[in-house]
Amino acid sequence: MEPGKSISASPDAQSWERLFAETLGKSPRKPFRGTFEISDQTLELFDNANQFFLIADYSSLRMLYVSRNIEQVLGYKADEYNFNRHFEIIHPDDRKAVFEIGKMVLNREMTYISGGSDRHVVLYMSYRAARNNGRYTRISLTVSRHIDPAGGIFEMVAIRDISHVHCGTKVTFSLLGGRPLKELPVIPLEGPMISRREQEIIYFISRGYTSRKIASELKISEYTVNTHRKNILRKTGTKNVVDMLIYSATNGVI
Repeated sequence: MEPGKSISASPDAQSWERLFAETLGKSPRKPFRGTFEISDQTLELFDNANQFFLIADYSSLRMLYVSRNIEQVLGYKADEYNFNRHFEIIHPDDRKAVFEIGKMVLNREMTYISGGSDRHVVLYMSYRAARNNGRYTRISLTVSRHIDPAGGIFEMVAIRDISHVHCGTKVTFSLLGGRPLKELPVIPLEGPMISRREQEIIYFISRGYTSRKIASELKISEYTVNTHRKNILRKTGTKNVVDMLIYSATNGVI
């Protein structure tokens, strides 16, 4: 990009290409050189119902693998889904926000992306995306970056259709596991407010803690933890932990 030239109000696929060139392209990160063998067990876990996944090398803008269930979720053929389409399907009103979040994360996590750290990065984001029929749906996108033993870094991206979760149209994101509890604000939601204690419990649930372990961490009884969990489901209008965590991440609770 030329000095002083700003990104347009609605960044396109070329804006992303320039961003990756200016960040990953100038880092010592090596292109991905490994190979993938996708097992039936992996497909059973990640390629079903309202979800598909892809494996990509963002530094070279290559899709290394796109799972078949993309056709069920978004209507596109796996072998036709490339980087341009990945960014072009973002809703026009969401593009600037998604781009700014991507730029911020790249700048913040450049040490890991460059291969200078073994700390894994997990970014959760939700926004509206176009299906192949032109209609928009809300998706959640979880990106985790991994160093490959054969060389280079690859990104594992899991994408879910979350249109069944009523969470508005705002673009939201979270660096999962990367925000200390002391930095979490109390978030007022529509309806009853999520308390500080409930927010701490949501955080620990997102880390995979059991009620017993949460009770130990917070020095309260397991019965109290389970009571809080029931109240959280009621306040968020969800019926299970997965949807509760999606709602919480979407609304900035975690």
